[in-house]
Amino acid sequence: RNLRFVVAQVEPDSGWMMTKSAVDHLQGTVLSFFVKATDCGSAPKHSLVSAFIQVVPPDSFIPSFSQPQYSFTIPENTAVGTVLGSVYIGPGQTGFFTAVPGETTDSNQGATFQVEKETGLIRLLKPLDYEEVSSFRFKVATTARKDLIETVSTVDLEVKILDVNDNKPVFETNTYVATVMEGMPSGTRVIQVRALDPDWGSNGQVTYSLGLLLTYNPDLTKDTLSLAGPVTTSSIFAIDSKTGWITTVAQMDHEACSSYSFEVVASDLADSQPLSSTTVVTITVLDVNDNPPRFEREFYRGAVKESDPLGEVVAVLRTKDLDGTDQNRLVSFYITGDHNKVKKCCVA
Repeated sequence: RNLRFVVAQVEPDSGWMMTKSAVDHLQGTVLSFFVKATDCGSAPKHSLVSAFIQVVPPDSFIPSFSQPQYSFTIPENTAVGTVLGSVYIGPGQTGFFTAVPGETTDSNQGATFQVEKETGLIRLLKPLDYEEVSSFRFKVATTARKDLIETVSTVDLEVKILDVNDNKPVFETNTYVATVMEGMPSGTRVIQVRALDPDWGSNGQVTYSLGLLLTYNPDLTKDTLSLAGPVTTSSIFAIDSKTGWITTVAQMDHEACSSYSFEVVASDLADSQPLSSTTVVTITVLDVNDNPPRFEREFYRGAVKESDPLGEVVAVLRTKDLDGTDQNRLVSFYITGDHNKVKKCCVA
């Protein structure tokens, strides 16, 4: 018999089910009906669940829990098999306990927690992960039987999971590659590194620092990059500890050093035993045509016989250009007196 419109109603916002009229004339019956939950989307979707109401005589024994709800708090690294606590029914009452799972993971669908039938002890059966489920909410039922009448009561149980620093920051990529033009001013932004940590609060906050300088091959014949003391990553680059932006500390010179490789460290801000990870950043310094070709000698003298044919070599002029690429070292020679261009070119 379907009496949902006569006997019961559901509060649309909270889901509380309440009687709508007297039910004393329905003693000994079980009312069954469906409850529909509908979302408020543009194309609303819904789901149905079966509900049952058992109508018992007014003098029937109905077990009651010792408190209106139970709440426990445990860290996510709690060992499987640990007992969280217990639920209790009132003094002098007897009954057995069961967990009432829901249809989602956080409602104990996968039996993460067990309620022992005889004692009401709440026991952890599966490993926890705060990043997947931060709290569980489900019901515990107690069933009592008296005079061949079986009655059931339920209570809400919540288990809050505390985050543990069990995840280290992870960079978006294992290596970063960037370029910077030589001669750019100090403080030039080069590249931003990013790392993510799924932990909560300070356990998931990331700070960045520079690590070891892995590759640094300077031209020891040049004094373009003058640094006081030993060369370290921080003497060449700086990093914003919050944003991960890497900037230059001094002007780069391709001819002094054409590339740098170094480590960047991402650490979380856990109060104890912070975790970290590293990535490698390689920055190439691009060459700019900032060095003029210079003759090897300040004065050249040549000799030619008046009988020599046209095209005879009179003198060989040699130059040196300190730029790093062939294109920027390509030299053309001109005679400035009458502006006749010498056709032959060479690389300094």
